Amino acid sequence: MALFGRRKKDLTDDELLGDESELEEGSPRPQVPEGEPGVDRDWVRAQDGPYDVSEWGDLDARIDLGALRLPNVRGMQLRLDLEKGTGRVIGATIGFGASHAQVQVFAAPRTQGLWDELRADIARGLVDAGGAAETVDGTMGKELRARMPGRAPDGRVAYQPARFLGVDGPRWFLRVVINGPAATDDNQVRGILAYVRRIVVQRGDEARPPREVLTLTPPRGFTEALEKEAEARRAQQSEARRAAAQEAVRKAPSATGSSDATAVAGISTHRPTGPAQHVPEAAATDAPKAPNNPDFT
Repeated sequence: MALFGRRKKDLTDDELLGDESELEEGSPRPQVPEGEPGVDRDWVRAQDGPYDVSEWGDLDARIDLGALRLPNVRGMQLRLDLEKGTGRVIGATIGFGASHAQVQVFAAPRTQGLWDELRADIARGLVDAGGAAETVDGTMGKELRARMPGRAPDGRVAYQPARFLGVDGPRWFLRVVINGPAATDDNQVRGILAYVRRIVVQRGDEARPPREVLTLTPPRGFTEALEKEAEARRAQQSEARRAAAQEAVRKAPSATGSSDATAVAGISTHRPTGPAQHVPEAAATDAPKAPNNPDFT
């Protein structure tokens, strides 16, 4: 994972609900009625977003992740979510002050959406894990208000609120998971939803099975930043090991003076001064010998 963007405590509604003409002047876009969708009027995906690439032509001002094109808002943070084992990018998490939203895009059937079916699956999974989920009417259609079980630092069970949104588009499905204060505060979530509505999906023409997560491509400079981050981490680990070794040498008992190294180890080099004593040889035994350990041959 890598983190981009300048940290900012809070993002104002003006920054997240701002006029898009400042970012994409002259960009073709659907005709949008006045008022805030889901508040002043009903939300209609094709006119209010998130958009399909066929509905929004100019992508230059957006962050290019391949299947997802994300608005570049001042003060936001972007983290790419990697799949364990393969390392491929399967999602993006955008930070908005104390809240954040993870977005993932999936292949979907041409003739029907996935959200009604997936919403029931997610709710069932949360309940089976000891959490809770409730379907409510949100500003962008049906959404899940959830309590996700986890562990607090002291080992006790703790619950984290989350808000699940699903958007069915043409042959794609966009899932959004919101955590932090915006998961429960309708006022704080407004700006995040405005950002989500400005996302553009570029699914591609390949035939894909429904529910398959679409792999994202890192933006320009991501690989270089990741390598620099790993190099800096290795340097810190090497310096920590060197400092620990120096501290161990400093604390070790001295082997100078009247004691030599063998004495420090508990081995005496002084021969007995009395008459020589005969040490009998070890008697032969029929006990089986220990097998050789191949790790030390």
